[in-house]
Amino acid sequence: MHRAPSTVPHRAGRPACDSVFHGVGRVVVLGFIALVTACASPPPRPSGSVSSSPPTLAQERQRLADLFDGTPVTLAIDRDGSLRAEVPLRFCFEPARAVVKPPLAALLDRLAASPATRGGRWTVAAPGDPASKGAALATQRGASVRDYLVGRGAQASKVAVGSLGSSGGPTTVVRVVVAVPSAKAPAR
Repeated sequence: MHRAPSTVPHRAGRPACDSVFHGVGRVVVLGFIALVTACASPPPRPSGSVSSSPPTLAQERQRLADLFDGTPVTLAIDRDGSLRAEVPLRFCFEPARAVVKPPLAALLDRLAASPATRGGRWTVAAPGDPASKGAALATQRGASVRDYLVGRGAQASKVAVGSLGSSGGPTTVVRVVVAVPSAKAPAR
């Protein structure tokens, strides 16, 4: 038995393959649009989830410790539950100057932006230079750290400035302590 060749209906003047590719092109474009739309939308929330609470100071200490791993920044939770950060003086200020250097600024930026420190009471203390006389430079440095934190959202009335004196040495540090009222001292 001999069959007649099958014909695919097509528009006059256009080959049959053009209409097939045209249909495939639409599918590809629609698929691409669906993919882009799915990537642009936020991921679905797990069922039963509630908005997350801000991290605790202990969780923030761990996050910052991981972030500053390999640097001379030290972070600890004190017995009263406050978060203490210390940075060696040479990474904080130029000799005889009170302008915050970028390494200290990086830490202050993260501390000030953290949800764990919102509403906290800050204490900042900076030493003077070993060669300087008096505590004037130490006070200026502490005020510079305070102003930096206030510029990033800390309440000025909640930032106290202290002094570590003018005695120097390799262990001289700038100390930033934040205590959050809801923070509880760790169990002993």
